[in-house]
Amino acid sequence: MNVIGKATLNWKKYTEYVQRETINVKEHPEDSWYLDIRYKVPHEVESIVWNCMRKIGEFKNGPIAIPKEEIVEEIKKHQEYLLSIAAKWEMLFYEENVAVLRSGSLTVAVPADTVETEVYANMEHISFGQLKRQLTGNASVSSTGTDLQIIDKMSRSDVSDQLHEECKKIEEKRKKIQNLEKEKQQELEQIRHEIEEKYKNYMVQIEEKKAELEEQKKNLENQLYLMDTEIYSIRCYMGEVINFLPITKGKHAPEKEPVVIYQKVRYLDEELGKWVSIYGYDGNSESLDMFEKLLAARKDLQEIFAPGKKCVSLLKISKTGSYKIDHPMIANTLDNYETYHGKTIGILIRDGENLWLGWTDQERIQLPDGNAFYRPVQNQIIDEEDMHKNSTKEEVASRYFIFNILRGVIHDRDLIQIPGEMTMNGKNPYIILSMADGWIEDTRYGTFNDIVQRTDRPLIKGDMILTTLSITRDDHFTTRYDRWNNDRGRGEKNRTHDAFIPDRKIVPINLIDTDYIYQNIYRKYKLLVRENWKYVDDKAKMELITEKTEDFLGYQKSPITLTNNILHNKKMTTEEVCKYCSNAYKNRCNDEYIDYHSCNHEESYYLVYDHTEFLKTETHTFISAKKNNYNYYGEQTDSRANMEIFQSEYLNLTFLNSVYLKYAIQNKKMGGWKRAGESVEYADSIRYLNAALDYIREREKDEAELLEQYMDLYDDWQVDLSEWRLAHNYHRLTDTRAQKFAREFKKK
Repeated sequence: MNVIGKATLNWKKYTEYVQRETINVKEHPEDSWYLDIRYKVPHEVESIVWNCMRKIGEFKNGPIAIPKEEIVEEIKKHQEYLLSIAAKWEMLFYEENVAVLRSGSLTVAVPADTVETEVYANMEHISFGQLKRQLTGNASVSSTGTDLQIIDKMSRSDVSDQLHEECKKIEEKRKKIQNLEKEKQQELEQIRHEIEEKYKNYMVQIEEKKAELEEQKKNLENQLYLMDTEIYSIRCYMGEVINFLPITKGKHAPEKEPVVIYQKVRYLDEELGKWVSIYGYDGNSESLDMFEKLLAARKDLQEIFAPGKKCVSLLKISKTGSYKIDHPMIANTLDNYETYHGKTIGILIRDGENLWLGWTDQERIQLPDGNAFYRPVQNQIIDEEDMHKNSTKEEVASRYFIFNILRGVIHDRDLIQIPGEMTMNGKNPYIILSMADGWIEDTRYGTFNDIVQRTDRPLIKGDMILTTLSITRDDHFTTRYDRWNNDRGRGEKNRTHDAFIPDRKIVPINLIDTDYIYQNIYRKYKLLVRENWKYVDDKAKMELITEKTEDFLGYQKSPITLTNNILHNKKMTTEEVCKYCSNAYKNRCNDEYIDYHSCNHEESYYLVYDHTEFLKTETHTFISAKKNNYNYYGEQTDSRANMEIFQSEYLNLTFLNSVYLKYAIQNKKMGGWKRAGESVEYADSIRYLNAALDYIREREKDEAELLEQYMDLYDDWQVDLSEWRLAHNYHRLTDTRAQKFAREFKKK
């Protein structure tokens, strides 16, 4: 349903309705408001009414229902919020007994006598040409394009009536086709061969007429959409569809100061998460749990969302529709924003010390690509031709509506003041359309993935990592009681069946195993095999007689894996392992492999040991994982097990620093950084970057104390320290290493 006006809820009358329905309906169900209106309103409206009610019984005319307590409470919250910002409910439906209201993500139905309405002006009977002249203020303006010229003298009601008539004609033709089909089948039974051609011609003619009417219907629907677009754009220009809430008040900027219109939609989950990370704000989540209050209280936040003396920014809660953020204040702010404004796009306007915020209609204005006025590839402002040639008419209409909202704001001069008007061709020198996002562009260190790849060196025991997944065993249920299965564990005992690794935790590396993989090389020769039958105790028995040849068939390899190069409980070098294998296998009898599946045993061969060679190493990284063990009394024990974690499941913190992390948070370029093999969006990544940043800031305090004994610290010393440690493979900073670093970087 579209918005048809605004409404003010009379809270006294609404509470009287709730009390009356709740108390009286049990004794007098015949007086129930729901039973009275259920068959008098459209099905869509009845569904909204029912969603606001709680069934408590049955009556002869239908269910007995009273207002839901939780819905009443939500209405109260929204009512208080709207009163606090001097805003009104959106009205979606209004008839004698029922009104449907909307605020943000909440849509409810209430008795009509509890609301005071402001219905939008009826423009159904105003011609399209008159609407255009009203919008532009030009009495001589004329439409371009065949469709617009045709409907210049037509109103929306004219087009709607014509569309209705064409639909009736199409329905008549459809029924005629059905009747002809029935008649055809009846006559075909009698004189099939004689009238087949006659009805074929009839069907062709009717189908052609039907296609013509369908095309007319399509054209009328397009004309109706254009008419609706023009009507709503006028409402946008007049300011009917949006209410701007004053956030801060003060002096206006000079009139000739250009206004910068940022065309990129700013997503609150990303921007607020970035802001908290960089500025480390720890505010009062109870007093600043509304975005408007937070914006009013924080000058730095105002500069982020509305940089410069004059600007316009577009806001939305998230790019994906869901948000993940850890900071309690920001999480509460986002929850409240979604509650009261849903997925709507907000418009933030700044003129000097004045700041206003308004919210659009989410049904009318949607920008899936996050761009308001520019085409992402061509980098051009939209024009009238785009209204007809863009990929989707809804997207173009959304841009057109935003344009007219801003055009009306600039024309009225109440909020922002510049010379001249906002035009479609973008030629006003006092209006600058910007692709920036309000943050300073910084590409010094590349993407975050570039930083991770550069700093991710092999781990050693004691190195700290940040887990990026919640990890349990893949075979947790199937092999829980299988003693010899130890998925992600060490050794043969099933120690990890109930162990787990939590997500987003800073943990040390507890153990690293290195598998040394060797292979025994054998020479392969042809083996002749023949069958020999003989009688033993009057029974025929068959024996195989083999004969080795020098017919060389190639080499065969057999792998050997030694954990940490330990053989028979002894640590060995690679040379010692190869020598041991040579001594152990060279004097062994040649192994024969007889083909029992073939009568002639053509595939039979024998092997002769040649040598052993080292192939490669594989590293296995373990952390101490907590187990869900319980004692006899049902108390959880502090049992742990070494559990393997793979490279795609953690972030190596050893050589990262706070400068790199703050840089990654600020520029938002993840560069395809992956968790569990999947690339991660910035809004999801920021939780992990913040956790890493908190730990590394604490580590750098200790590093700073060591270094300050031997040198004066300078800006971004953390970067030099990280790169220096990388170059020397120093996993930790000691006093000796601090002295060495100071000698090399003291002059800087």
